Amino acid sequence: MKLRVKRLGHVSLGCVDLEASVAAFQALLGAAVAHEFRDSAGERYGVFLATGGGSFLELFREPSPTGGKGLFRHLCFEVEDIDMMADHVRQLGHVVEVRRGRTDGILQFFVTEPGGTMIEFQQHDDQSTLRSFLV
Repeated sequence: MKLRVKRLGHVSLGCVDLEASVAAFQALLGAAVAHEFRDSAGERYGVFLATGGGSFLELFREPSPTGGKGLFRHLCFEVEDIDMMADHVRQLGHVVEVRRGRTDGILQFFVTEPGGTMIEFQQHDDQSTLRSFLV
């Protein structure tokens, strides 16, 4: 089977005021909250916003405007076969571990490219909370 990226899955951004950013993207894009990231106290610290066509914006609260790394967090590519992609990336010299997202159930792994950009690869299956938003 040939490696295949299906689409850009999401862009992850840090937000100084998470609630204001969520409201703005909902108003600007008509985006719907597809998943909320909540801590053990039940406080919302992030969301996935469905923007249509199976793509998402992932927003997280950042404690400061720079958060030590800027407001851009990472790129994510949805793939057909997460294990095949992980094997391919390992052959390129990266150490990766496929795991499920703690609150969204998505199969995923991360690598950092030489310029410092974090890249996530993900695959949706029946345990993904975002599955119903995909086309």
